Amino acid sequence: MKSTLKTIVLGLLALYCWSCSKPSIPEPDPVILISPEKNNSCLPLFSTTSQGVISFEWLESLNTDSYEIHIRNSITGEEQSRSIDLTSAIITIDRGAPYSWWVISESLASPVRTKSEVWSFYLEALQQESYLPFSAQLVSPLNGETISLSSNQYSLQWNGSDLDGDIDYYRVYIGSSETQLNLVQDNLSATSYSASLSSEQTYYWKIITVDEAGNQSESSVFNFITF
Repeated sequence: MKSTLKTIVLGLLALYCWSCSKPSIPEPDPVILISPEKNNSCLPLFSTTSQGVISFEWLESLNTDSYEIHIRNSITGEEQSRSIDLTSAIITIDRGAPYSWWVISESLASPVRTKSEVWSFYLEALQQESYLPFSAQLVSPLNGETISLSSNQYSLQWNGSDLDGDIDYYRVYIGSSETQLNLVQDNLSATSYSASLSSEQTYYWKIITVDEAGNQSESSVFNFITF
């Protein structure tokens, strides 16, 4: 009798604990970008001399209620964003400039905001003779990453691309804040730079890409911490 009662009590306790446990909340998945295509030129749906209307499209992601699209002009650094429930957006931007764009997935059930890949494209100007280079994509260190130094050195790495294929060189900027970046290397043909750094510091960095026609574009600014 005692054994049976004990079994019942344990069963009820297990049922109570199961009913009180919080179910896991799935995080929204990143979207897969479709168009404008990565590292390609883009033709507008409609256009004027100075602006074009672009259709941005991506695939629906799981556990997502809405999306937030971001478009960044790689020359001016100007960024615009828009919240939308659909998997496409029609947005007007300036012609004759390289752009980066990405989409953030959002869920009403989760505080997590999931970012997609960052793609670049070029919106042609009228009678375009040469293309501006795409803004460099910073590879290492990633934004917010904590890195380990070797003899106070770390190799910064990035990717560069240009529709004309005429990238001439890169400029490397490093500083202690986003608004105080110093030019540490000019006329660099490689896509990496061995930086001399101090441990237990927060650094900010960016890359400016320059092509043979003198056109240039600016990357995003990333930060990282050393130890």
